Formats: sequence, C-alpha cells, structure tokens
Amino acid sequence: MSRIIIKIKKKEIMLVLKNKNKIIDKASWQDDRNLSQSLLVEIDKLLQKNYLTAKDIADVRVDTKIDDKFTTVRIAKIVAKTFNEVQY
Repeated sequence: MSRIIIKIKKKEIMLVLKNKNKIIDKASWQDDRNLSQSLLVEIDKLLQKNYLTAKDIADVRVDTKIDDKFTTVRIAKIVAKTFNEVQY
C-alpha cells in the first residue's frame, strides 16, 4: 500500500507519494491561502497520474514544523485525519 505525505514549508505545499520507503511521485505548489480549495484537487491529480485510487492509499500524514495555529496546517491535518478514518 502507498502513503501520501503532505509537507508544508512556509508558503510551499508538497505532496509526496511513497510505496514502502520508495518515493513514487511528488507534486508541489505555492500556497496562496487557498489550501482548503486546492489540497483535495491536488491529491486527486497525484492519484490519477499514478493510476491509483483512494483505496490504494494506506494513510496520509502531515510533515511540518509550522505551528498548528496556522490555518494551512490545521486544514492539512483535518484532511489527513479524515482520509485516514474513512474506510474504503
């Protein structure tokens, strides 16, 4: 099973698709305070590009050193938590 890691650094968002410890693909973009609109779209694009579905993803994690008080981090963590709780 694969894993998606959401990396957040200042204004850059990166999605890393991994299978075991091997990086399969990456996608990144600049956050223009619209992560709530772009994150799920970008995850979907990454999955489609690699011929995967949500069923193929074991879990989603957030990797950041930014404080949880920032909306971007909270949105990413909510998306990851929700994705991980949904049973396919």
